[in-house]
Amino acid sequence: MQPAKIKIGLLFVFLFGLLPACNKNFDNINKSPDFVSTPNLDYELSAAQVFMLDQTYYTVVPYVASIVGQVTQQQTYLKATAINSDKNGGFHFTWIYQNPMKAAQDIITHTQGDDSKVNYLSMARIIRAYCAHALTDVYGDIPYSEANKGYTDQVLTPAYDAQQDIYADMLNELQEAAAAFDQSKSIPATADIVYKGSLDKWKRFAYGLMLRLGLRIMKADPQNGQKWINAAIAGGLPTSNEDNFVVNYLPSTTKNSSSNPTGNDLPWTFIKYPTIYRLSEPFVDSLKSRNDPRTKVYCMLPGDPANYVFGDTTPVNQKGYPMFGVAAGQSAVNFSVSNIQTFGRFDAPFVHLSYAQSQFQLAECVVRGFIPAAISAQTYYENGVRAAMTELSIFNPAYAISDDKINAYLQQNPYNPGDALNQINTQYWIETHYNWYENWANVRRSGYPDLYSGFTDGSTLPRRFPYPSTEAAANPHVQDAVKRQGPDLNTTRIWWDKQ
Repeated sequence: MQPAKIKIGLLFVFLFGLLPACNKNFDNINKSPDFVSTPNLDYELSAAQVFMLDQTYYTVVPYVASIVGQVTQQQTYLKATAINSDKNGGFHFTWIYQNPMKAAQDIITHTQGDDSKVNYLSMARIIRAYCAHALTDVYGDIPYSEANKGYTDQVLTPAYDAQQDIYADMLNELQEAAAAFDQSKSIPATADIVYKGSLDKWKRFAYGLMLRLGLRIMKADPQNGQKWINAAIAGGLPTSNEDNFVVNYLPSTTKNSSSNPTGNDLPWTFIKYPTIYRLSEPFVDSLKSRNDPRTKVYCMLPGDPANYVFGDTTPVNQKGYPMFGVAAGQSAVNFSVSNIQTFGRFDAPFVHLSYAQSQFQLAECVVRGFIPAAISAQTYYENGVRAAMTELSIFNPAYAISDDKINAYLQQNPYNPGDALNQINTQYWIETHYNWYENWANVRRSGYPDLYSGFTDGSTLPRRFPYPSTEAAANPHVQDAVKRQGPDLNTTRIWWDKQ
């Protein structure tokens, strides 16, 4: 047996002798050739801006646009509000975390501590704050401090932060990011598809968002709301439509913009379902009743019963579909849809934040006494109306609204101090057409326009979306949020949504 033992011993010596040689390339063999350890910051910045718009129309059009009285799927109130938390309501949750917030967090992770990349870092911090506010305003408490850290920190079930804490951090982030911009450092002029590297415009975007958030929390936390409104004004708000945060999209090559991720997917509902989706009665009537020159920009009667093609944009002929239910005995072809030459295009631009919005918010601040009336509420209001009308030329220059038409509108619909809050926020509601998450948040905050008092069947404005059930099943921290803010129902008010 001795020779056998010697042979086995020699075999082990031989095998162990091979291990160092095998180990030399072991790491490379197990590394994917597609693995990217250091992301391309320029690509990440462009991607974050493109995907700030939630392209999952399943949630925003059939549900959010419906409950704010602007678009209908010809469904009852119960169907419009009984949103499936996964199939529909969960899309927004998933989209924001997996796309724009992920890209923004990647930039933050790879630029922190690198002074030469401070402008990339500041842009990403502002985008992340914007995306977080788009989420927390829909659901309430959400993952924030630990969000998008599954890869870097192995946080697979992130904690749910209280909305009050999220708002406090978002506002601090905006202030710090705006202050940190440095003209002497690297500026992504090409990758920045919105402002082309203009740091001044980025600052105005940050302070415009700060004003929006400061006003939003005034009922829940008036002391800090006032603090941030003042800081936003001192920092420098948008001064014209040139400061608007607008993402321009590219046309799709098919009827489904998923074939082109740089397309705007929201018009897909009108394009794919030409006999179903219609503009709602409250929206169309609000335009027609005031002889609003924007009517033909927004509205169009279908040119074909079965296809989404150009039709009649004559303002007096436009007709809105009942907000909920069915127009008995009437064909849907007799009701207005989005104008295919303006908003109803895959390459339609998307306005995330605008000069007009800031002017309406300042008008409300004066009316409520939050800021001095050195400039009157009427002036801010009229500035907002003018800006909201002139900005529409970006959708199609052929539909540009002249100064004469704007002046005539303001004369026919003068500012009324006794109805100021309704007027201001109704204009905000019109201006944020297609930006329906923001639209819904402002209707909840302000109470205007009043879309539900005419219903006698108990229909009320939903206050939030429930969490995706898949998230609740996978992340035990969802229950922490439910314990803090109340039942996971669409009737539960989130922190800032005080009566």
